Amino acid sequence: MTKPRVFVTRMIPKKGLDLIRDSCDADIWREELPPSREALIEHLRGAEGLLCLLTDRVDGEVMDAAGGRLRVISNHAVGFDNVDVTAATQRGIPVATRPVS
Repeated sequence: MTKPRVFVTRMIPKKGLDLIRDSCDADIWREELPPSREALIEHLRGAEGLLCLLTDRVDGEVMDAAGGRLRVISNHAVGFDNVDVTAATQRGIPVATRPVS
């Protein structure tokens, strides 16, 4: 069985990255600055999961870049103002948050 492909938009604490790497085919953004909108769309193509931060604007166009494969959006932050929850709901994509501690 193949692992689901997940795009992680930023380096997060090692413990979290290790969990993702163990269970997913992880594409991790390693640059100091956040990915541009174009880079976010490109890396999300074909992905089943997205782990993002508040600086990543996730709207319907970004969700659609996954080609209908996106199954979950997780925000590594308190809140989800950066995610268009209405667009996600219309596409049947759950949105989760992970409060930073």
